[in-house]
Amino acid sequence: MSACKSIKDKVAIGTAVASFVLGWTLTAIGFWCEPKGEVADSVLWILGQSLLYCGSVVGVSAYFNSEAKRMRADIRTFATRLSRGEQPDEPNEEIEEE
Repeated sequence: MSACKSIKDKVAIGTAVASFVLGWTLTAIGFWCEPKGEVADSVLWILGQSLLYCGSVVGVSAYFNSEAKRMRADIRTFATRLSRGEQPDEPNEEIEEE
């Protein structure tokens, strides 16, 4: 299963890098094509979408990795307390009621 996750991460990062390079390449080409010095709105839209995609891939993967590490640490703490015969704490309720 970890090999599948590894491949999935590599594909996500690879597509993010390709999107980033494509967006900036199109922007540079658009800057040098006629009329020189003007970049079309569609090229800027593609650049914005590629930057948004890159940020999403990096941000979402970082968020899930940090949450997974936190969950593993919580499970280890819970298991350690159970093995010692201690009463484990109640789960933390982080949901605020309105």
